[in-house]
Amino acid sequence: MKKTIFFLVGIMMVSSIGFSAKKQSIESSIDSIDNQYEELLKKEEAQKESYRSQKAQLEAELEKLKVQQSDKEKVVEKLRVDSEVRWHREKYKKILKYNEPILKNLNKNIAEKEQKIAELDTLLSVMN
Repeated sequence: MKKTIFFLVGIMMVSSIGFSAKKQSIESSIDSIDNQYEELLKKEEAQKESYRSQKAQLEAELEKLKVQQSDKEKVVEKLRVDSEVRWHREKYKKILKYNEPILKNLNKNIAEKEQKIAELDTLLSVMN
């Protein structure tokens, strides 16, 4: 009888120690997962901030390009008119040929910047 009681008490002690070890292991795993989650949230917030700053920079560049585009369009239009009615038509046409590709490149750059801004807007809306 004493052996049976001693044996049962021994089994209970071993099982309680085993359960305690599992509980501590589970708690440490949960803490580890929580820490990883917090780190991911911080990284995601840093990435959002990076996207916001890129967007602000692109918008500033876009404004400058639009001003340049407006100015260049006025110059090209004036050159088109002047190349038909002025005395030195050939020189005006030559300058016009030089300015037209610049205007096309400006338009291309503006379209690219607008596309990047749209992509960043989409990313930011998905991340929120």
